[in-house]
Amino acid sequence: MTRVHRVVTHARESVAVQWRPVVMPALVLWLLAATVSTLLLHPGDVLEYERYAHAALHTPLLHRLPLEYPAPALVLFLLPLLLPFSYPWAFAVLVGIALMVLVTSYEGSGLDGWDMRSAGRAIIYLSLGSVMVLAGRYDIFATLTAFLSLRAAKQGRWSAAWTWSGIGFALKLFPGAFWPVFLIAEWRREGRVPVRRLWWMAGAALLVAGVPALLNHGAAVNALHYYLRRPTEDGSLPAGLSVLLDWHGATWIAAFHSVNVVSPVSAGLSLGFELAAIGACLWVWWQQAQDRLAIEAACLATLTFVMLGSKVLSAQYLVWLMPLWALYRLRVTWLLAAAANLIVFPYVIAFPDVASTRGSGYVPDHAFAVILTLTFFARDVLIAVGTVAWLRTLLGNHGARSEQMVVEQGP
Repeated sequence: MTRVHRVVTHARESVAVQWRPVVMPALVLWLLAATVSTLLLHPGDVLEYERYAHAALHTPLLHRLPLEYPAPALVLFLLPLLLPFSYPWAFAVLVGIALMVLVTSYEGSGLDGWDMRSAGRAIIYLSLGSVMVLAGRYDIFATLTAFLSLRAAKQGRWSAAWTWSGIGFALKLFPGAFWPVFLIAEWRREGRVPVRRLWWMAGAALLVAGVPALLNHGAAVNALHYYLRRPTEDGSLPAGLSVLLDWHGATWIAAFHSVNVVSPVSAGLSLGFELAAIGACLWVWWQQAQDRLAIEAACLATLTFVMLGSKVLSAQYLVWLMPLWALYRLRVTWLLAAAANLIVFPYVIAFPDVASTRGSGYVPDHAFAVILTLTFFARDVLIAVGTVAWLRTLLGNHGARSEQMVVEQGP
């Protein structure tokens, strides 16, 4: 039996086992997400991907690169053009494939706790908090690569882990948050500092900035410039806190394809949260280095603090966290955070011009803008509270196990 035949046979057996508990619910989720995205919300982001794809095919070839995304993401934007459907439906089909690979990757990994129950929890989180964005953004692809990189790292397949995380970094940057965790984990397991992995990181960075520089020098670091120039998005913690602290000084503007909060304190708060996130990540890595946090816990905590410390926290970013949330029991705070993410539904339905024109300058009235921002703030606080409580539980359990080991060993 050839290797390809073995892989196909194993895949068929895995799908057969997971058909009712995992595959069917995931198909229902995808169908709902695709229908909502293509027929109800008319996603402006997907139409933007289509414009980038067609622009890249104009001569000179591949010289018109995305402004707000890493240039390698253009590969994903071009793929739907190969399918015989309208671009939104073709994109939704690719999302469906990525979703199926994601939810069926828990079972059969050979890892404790990575099973069909985890896959079921992932589907619950995704259904509750991401139906409106799942097929309307490309985040699921980078989320899949990040998940596969962590899965490989847990299995001790370090080259595969770094490869998957490098691909994810090239698509959406955030999987790069796993790199310090991988360095620490590989160092602890192998007994030496994996210096050669610095070349993997450099290679991923070269793919994001170096290759585009060869095609269009001015677009080499578009995504970085785009982030640095944009104001505080209304979904971030700094935006919500700035509204609470300076209610009358806050104003809302439509720019950079989002609604943003501008106030006398928003810039300072953004910097403060970014510094706090750096401190929180350093603490997580120290706990991991002391063997108090497992690699999957360190990855989830790091990614959470990076998100919460950013001045941009869009609704689709929760998709990054949900597959990792699913490795642990359902938490009320995370479920409520996912539910709060649904505020985007009435927003895009009540104000379709914002979704369709992509930054036309149209913003909701003041009352609704306040409600929207504070609801997102509540969502972010729930994520933070849930994460801190989860970390306290993990660290407490680790301490209890350590004490038990001392008692069993005796004097």
